[in-house]
Amino acid sequence: MNRRIAFLGLVIVLVGISLMVSPIALYGSLKVNIAFESGVMLLPVGLSIVLVGASAADPTVTTVGGVWGNPDENLMRRAEKRPALDERRRFLPGPKESTNCRWCYTSIAWNEVDCARCGHRRECRGCGRPLFFLAGSVRCAPCVKDEVYCSCPKLKRPMSMAPGARGRAR
Repeated sequence: MNRRIAFLGLVIVLVGISLMVSPIALYGSLKVNIAFESGVMLLPVGLSIVLVGASAADPTVTTVGGVWGNPDENLMRRAEKRPALDERRRFLPGPKESTNCRWCYTSIAWNEVDCARCGHRRECRGCGRPLFFLAGSVRCAPCVKDEVYCSCPKLKRPMSMAPGARGRAR
């Protein structure tokens, strides 16, 4: 309910009733003059404004850009507003997520160091350096952290997959 618009309609209804009753107060009898006719015309307008204000849930629909907006509705809208989804968070690798070999595209488990197919050592996803089996798990050697928590500076990787390789077979 938009109270400001509903009360505006109520004021218009009361002005219309006062205009209809004014000939009785001024002349002592009911006369149909311009004040009475304008009061009759204001009644349906005021009642429709009261109904629109009472049934409106969103003040931006019933007001000019929410200028006379309902403070309760504005508070609810701010509470329901959620921050935008960060696309980068969606694709961060997990600590136990398998990877693909850079040379032969074979899937390598998270706890393996060498590719089972081609024998190349797996590279850190963070810095690109080779991984080693350290302290009971596969870790990046310079920072001695798991590869998903690597804090080493990034290395530029060469564009080709391997020496003499042309790409995957189709």
